[in-house]
Amino acid sequence: MKITTLLLSTLLFSTPLRAEEPSPPPETTAPPPLLSERENVQRFIERMVSRHQFEREALTTLLNQLSLREKKVSPKTSDKQRKKKMDNPAESRPWAEYRGKHVKPGIIRKGVTFWQQHRETLARAEREYGVPAHIIVGVLGVETRYGGYMGKNPVINALATFAFNYPKRERFFSAELEEFLLFSREEKQDPYSYLGSYAGAMGMPQFMPSNYRKLAVDYNGDGKKDIWHTPDDAIGSIANYLNHHGWESGAPIATQARYQPVAAASEQTVATGDSLWSIAKRVQSHSGGSMGGVMSQIQQLNPNAFIANNPNQLKLGEKLRLPTPAKPGYHHLILKKLRPKYQVGQILENGFEIDPDYPTKAKALLLELKGEQGLEHWVALHNFYVISRYNPRTLYTMAVFQLGEEIRKSYTDSLPQSPSVG
Repeated sequence: MKITTLLLSTLLFSTPLRAEEPSPPPETTAPPPLLSERENVQRFIERMVSRHQFEREALTTLLNQLSLREKKVSPKTSDKQRKKKMDNPAESRPWAEYRGKHVKPGIIRKGVTFWQQHRETLARAEREYGVPAHIIVGVLGVETRYGGYMGKNPVINALATFAFNYPKRERFFSAELEEFLLFSREEKQDPYSYLGSYAGAMGMPQFMPSNYRKLAVDYNGDGKKDIWHTPDDAIGSIANYLNHHGWESGAPIATQARYQPVAAASEQTVATGDSLWSIAKRVQSHSGGSMGGVMSQIQQLNPNAFIANNPNQLKLGEKLRLPTPAKPGYHHLILKKLRPKYQVGQILENGFEIDPDYPTKAKALLLELKGEQGLEHWVALHNFYVISRYNPRTLYTMAVFQLGEEIRKSYTDSLPQSPSVG
């Protein structure tokens, strides 16, 4: 009886068993859209098909295999800072720091060794293209440490990332991707077999694809333009590149300048032949500013110096008060772009001294850099600008120039000394 009561109690008051509920189906995520579905990629495919007769299906398949880097944007970084870092992150450093990275004893020693190993090719390139051996070696040293590091990124992936993920860079990089696909087809190579920098620069000299197709040379005559593994081809290609952009054989590149402040004249007596324009031009050559602004300042400072208030008629013998510059007088000579604009003589008139053998009428550029000992000033000529066509940045161009100079000195010192005639 007790057993029956216990069994009944268990049946009546125990929690009833529930049937198992079916587990929800696993969540399915839609596959990411194919790269070829993007509008800008479709435009690129259409261009390659219509302009260069690429097979649409094969090219579409190739592009869909790419893994583009995503564009990372930090909310703490302004658009201006982001652009500067993107253009050339190292350029924001002081010159002393940048120089310390590229012009140092180990790199100089390796440059001398490279020159010794390839002296015949370098001498031939200098003879045929007019570009000095030490500048060619300087480019190789700054770019890839003489081929020691050429980048490990698939070139096609790097180019496509900037072409399709960075709208402001699409025009340049889609053109470079176009050139890359053309030469990989011409050379019958797998596009994924080419490795380069994060931006798609290739080989020992870090040529972009358009420069490779146009200016790379087969300098050892083996039927290939191999700038990855053949130093001869890299040397000849750099020399051809600089020659193509107007290298002047035997002409100077840059020289350091010494600044001796020149006090701007505070007064000037009007002489025969003087005009408001000619006086303002002299003031501007020392102080900078716009011609209109300087002329206006002279008029405001000297309201009684003009006949009948006519700005074209100055009173002879009148003493004019001249505007005083707010900054040192040479700042207007420092330009954002590296194309020489002023004559060497104009720079010297603003208080600079340089080696006396520099041609005073040659077009030049004044550079101001933050060196280890403070501000450095350099007068750079046309060949400095030609180097900058490789990379249009002041610090880069100066690093190539100075590294090359240091290598040249060390290489010359390493040569056997000819016996003196006694």
